[in-house]
Amino acid sequence: MATTNKRPKLDERSPYRVWLRLSDPFIRTDGNLISPIIKAETSIRVLFRLQEKTLVIILHKVYRETGLKTQDIKTFKSSNTDLQMNLFLQCVSTNIINEEKLNQFKERLIFHLSKNTSVKSILIDQVNNTEEIIPQPMISEPDFEIHKLELCYKALCRIQLDSEETGAVSFIRDSVKKMLHEFKEKHTKIAILSQNGKGKSFLLNLILLLTIDNEEEYRNNNKKLKLPKDIIGDPTIEELGESLNQLPDVVKDFIRSYQNTREKFKALMESTCIELHPADTHEIEQSQNMFLSLPGYFKEGGRIETQPYILAQKNLEHSYESTTKCIIHLRYGSVYQIKVDYFCSEDLKQQLFELVSLRKYDTAGVESDTGLNKHIKDKAYECLQTRFAILTDTNISDINEKVLQKLKTYSDIVLCKEVKQFAGRTELYIGSGKNSTEDRLALKAILQCLTSPQNKDSEKAKWDCRIAAVKEIVVYVPSKFLYGGKEILEMPGTDDSDALALDFINKALNMVDAVFVLSEFSFNIVEKEVKDILINSEFMQKWKKRPELSCLMLLAYPEKDAEFQFKIKDHKKIEKLTNTEVKKRSTEMKQLSKLFGMQSLPQNLEAAVFTSYILPVLHTSIHAQEGTPHEVIHEHAGFLKFTGINKIMSHLDAFISSSRKMHFQQLQKSLKTEKTEGLLPEYSKEIIQMYQTRDVKAIRENELFRQYDRILCNLSRNLENVYTNKLDRQVADTFAGLIGEALLTWDLKKENIYSIGVFNPYYSGNNPTYKLKIAGIILNNTENLKSQIFAFLKEEIAQLLKTFKKDVINLFSQELKSVLEICGHRNIDSRDFVHQSIKDVLSDAQQWYIGKQKKPINEHTVGKYLKESKKVILKKYILLPAYNQSDLDLAKQLARKNIPIAVMALKEEMKTLLLKLHNTRWTSFCIHLKGKSIPKAWQVLLSKLKQNSRIIITQQQQPDEQLAMLKLITAAKPT
Repeated sequence: MATTNKRPKLDERSPYRVWLRLSDPFIRTDGNLISPIIKAETSIRVLFRLQEKTLVIILHKVYRETGLKTQDIKTFKSSNTDLQMNLFLQCVSTNIINEEKLNQFKERLIFHLSKNTSVKSILIDQVNNTEEIIPQPMISEPDFEIHKLELCYKALCRIQLDSEETGAVSFIRDSVKKMLHEFKEKHTKIAILSQNGKGKSFLLNLILLLTIDNEEEYRNNNKKLKLPKDIIGDPTIEELGESLNQLPDVVKDFIRSYQNTREKFKALMESTCIELHPADTHEIEQSQNMFLSLPGYFKEGGRIETQPYILAQKNLEHSYESTTKCIIHLRYGSVYQIKVDYFCSEDLKQQLFELVSLRKYDTAGVESDTGLNKHIKDKAYECLQTRFAILTDTNISDINEKVLQKLKTYSDIVLCKEVKQFAGRTELYIGSGKNSTEDRLALKAILQCLTSPQNKDSEKAKWDCRIAAVKEIVVYVPSKFLYGGKEILEMPGTDDSDALALDFINKALNMVDAVFVLSEFSFNIVEKEVKDILINSEFMQKWKKRPELSCLMLLAYPEKDAEFQFKIKDHKKIEKLTNTEVKKRSTEMKQLSKLFGMQSLPQNLEAAVFTSYILPVLHTSIHAQEGTPHEVIHEHAGFLKFTGINKIMSHLDAFISSSRKMHFQQLQKSLKTEKTEGLLPEYSKEIIQMYQTRDVKAIRENELFRQYDRILCNLSRNLENVYTNKLDRQVADTFAGLIGEALLTWDLKKENIYSIGVFNPYYSGNNPTYKLKIAGIILNNTENLKSQIFAFLKEEIAQLLKTFKKDVINLFSQELKSVLEICGHRNIDSRDFVHQSIKDVLSDAQQWYIGKQKKPINEHTVGKYLKESKKVILKKYILLPAYNQSDLDLAKQLARKNIPIAVMALKEEMKTLLLKLHNTRWTSFCIHLKGKSIPKAWQVLLSKLKQNSRIIITQQQQPDEQLAMLKLITAAKPT
C-alpha cells in the first residue's frame, strides 16, 4: 500500500508547543560594519504588515513539510521606543519539538520566503515569552511608501486580468502607476552647507559606508542589468521601449533628457559611455584593511586613520585643491555610476575673461571697496589665474598691459586643444554590477581624478584640464540611505571660494528641499559668510513663508574636539549631551531670530528647525564592533541614542513622507467604492444589453467618442488661449510699468558700474564678485507679477476644467437617455448616476493636469519660470551685448537701450515656458482620460452600469480586492 503525504490531524490542545521570534537581521556591509537600514521589500515585518496572507500560506506549506503548525501570530513592541517591533509565532506539534525539528522548520521557512517573496534573510529564535524583544534595522518611510505602491500596482494588474469589469480597476491602476513613477522620479534634494574642512565629505563617506549594499545584495540587484552594449540590434533612442528600464540609472536619466530621439542609441553611447575599469588585487587588499581602526575608536578612544570611502576629502594646504569645486549630486543607483558634465567653450571663456575685467578694474585706479566684494575678488585672482593657465596653456602669473590689450572680449580667448575635445560634453562612467568592491574603487578613482590634483606629471595635465572645466558631477551609489528618493548635494565650502564656487552654492540653495548647516559646535558661532549665504538664499525665503515645505537642519559635528570623543566607559559623560543640546538649541534659535531681524522666532518656524549634535565616528565605530549584530546594537543602545545619526534619518523620512501625504489620501479616496444611485437596476441592465449588440455598440460609441474628442479639443484650444492671448492682455500694463521702473533704477545706479565684469553673462546678472548686480537693477522685484500671473491662471484653468467636466457629464447623460428611449423608456434622467460614476475619474485627470509632484502648475512653478525667463532675456539682450564691448561706456549705453526690449522679451519667454508646461501637463491629463482609444470615464461608467444591473435585491458590496488594496495603502510602517 502506497504511503500518503498527508499528515495526521493536529490536536490543537497538544502539549508540544513553542514560541518562535521572527525578526529582520542586521546585515554587515563589506567593511564588516552593521548596516542600520534595510529595504522594505526584504523585511519580514513589512511582509507581515502588507502581505499577511502570503506569510500564512508559506507557514502552512512549512507545516505540511515539517509537522510544526503555526497556531498564533502576534507582534509585540517594547515600551522602549528604541526597540523595533518583533513578530512571534506560537507553533504546535503532535511530537516533541526538538532542536532538529526547529532547524528543519527554520530551513523550510527561509526557503519558501526566498522562493516566493523578496525576503531573503530572517532571524529565527526560540523564546520563552513574547516580551523578549531585540533591536532590528530601520526601514525608510519613503521606501515603505514606494513598496506599498508597487504591491498595489501588481495586485491591480492581476485583478484587471481576472475581471470582466476593467474600467474602474484600470482607472485606479493607472493612477497608482503614475503616482509611483512620480515618487521615483522626484528626488528630495538635500544640500550640505559649511566652510571648507568642516567634514562634509568625511560625514558622507561614513554614512555611505554604513548603508552600502554588500557584495551579495549588489550582485542580486544587478542580475537583470543591461549595459548599453548589451542592447540587441541597432535601435534609435525612441525605439528602445522597455529595454530602457533595464539600463543603468545614469543612462536612463541622460536619455530621457536627450533631445534627438531619432539618433542611434549605440553610436551615442560609444561616444558618451565609459565602463569603469576593475581595481587591481593590491587596491582591493588595501580597501579591505582600510577601516580596521574603526572598532578601536569606541573601545580605546583616540582618532581613526582611514582613507576616503567614495568621496575625496579636502587637502587643506591649498584652496584650489579643495575637493568640491562644483556640485556633486549623490543619488541611489543599483550599480556604481557617474555622470560628468563639462562647461561649454563659451561658458569657460566668459568665466576666464573675468580675470581681464578685474585687472582692468584695478588699473583704472578705482578703490576696491566701491564696487567689489574684496575677499571674493582676491580669491578670484588666485583661482582664475590657475584655471587660465590650465585651460589655455598660457602662463599669465605676471599679466601685463600687452596681454590685456590683446583680449578685447571673451571671444578672443583661445582654449587649448585638450579642452576643446571635451568642452560641452557629458561622460557616463558605469560599473559592471558584478563586483561591488571593484566598481566602488574604480568610481572612487574617477572622482579622485576629477576633484584632486594628480601626483604624476603625465596624469596631471590630463586631469587638471578636466577639473578646471567640470560643471557638475552626479554619482549613483547603492546606498540604502539614498534609496527612496533622497539626493544629497555636496557643495563647495563657503570660504576660500571664488565667484564660480559661490555661484554653484547659490544655485544649489535655489533648488533644494532641505539644508544641513554643518558646524563644529553650534550654529551660533558659524562663520559670517555661511550665515549670509543661508539667510539671503531663496531656500530660506521659501522656508520662512511655508516652513512645512522645506527642511532646515542645524547640525553640530564636534568630534574633532577631545571633549566630544566618547569611548565604551563614557556612559555618564555622553548622557550629559542631552542638557548640552537643549542649551545649544536655545542659543541657535536666538541667533536665527536675530539674523531675521525678529525678537524671537514664531512658533511655527521654531518648530520647523531641526537641531542636533552628530557623532558619526562614534556611530560608525559602534557599528564596526565584533559580535552578533543585534546584540552589539542592544548593548550600546545608550550611546547610539546620542549620536544623532538615527535622528537625522528619521527626521528626513518624516519630512519626505509629509509631502506625499496628500497623494495617498487621494488614492485612498479612489479605492473606496461608494454606492451609485440615480438609476434603476433594470434600466442599467437594458443599457448594458444594448451595448452588447455589436452593430449598435460600434455606431453609437464611434459618434460618442467623436463628440468627446471635440470637447477635449475645445478644452485644449481654450487653455492655450489662456496662456497666450488672455495672459498677454492681463499683464500688458504691468510690463509697461516694469520698463519705466527698470529705466529709472538704471539711471540711478549706472554710475556705480566700474567694470565690464558686472555684465559677465555666465552669472546671469548676479556676479558675486561685484556688489552691484545687474539682476538687481532690471526686473528686480517680480513677486507681484508672479502672484498676478498665477492668480489669473488658477482662476481661468479652474473654470475651463469645470466646464469640461460638466460637458462630459452632459454628453454621457444624453447618451444614456437616448439609449433608454430606444428601449421604450422616455424622459429618464441619469445625470446623478453618471456624475457619481465618473466624477472621480474626471477629478483625478484634472488634478494630474494641475500636477501633483513633478512640474505642477502652482505659484512656485510660475516664480521659477519667471526667474528662468529673466536669466535668459538678461543674458540675450543685456549681458552678452554689453560684455562683448571693449569700452565700458558703450556697454552701458547699449544695456540701457536694450532694457525695453528685454522686459517685453520676458513676457514672450514666460509664455513659451508656460505653453511647454501646458503640453507636459496636457499629456498627463490625456493619459488619465483615455485608454488606447476609449475614454476611461466611459469604461468606468459601463462598469458601474454592470454593477448596478445586478443589484435588484441585495445591496451593493465593496469588492474584496479593493478593500484589500485600501488596507494595504493605509497600512503604517512597522516600528
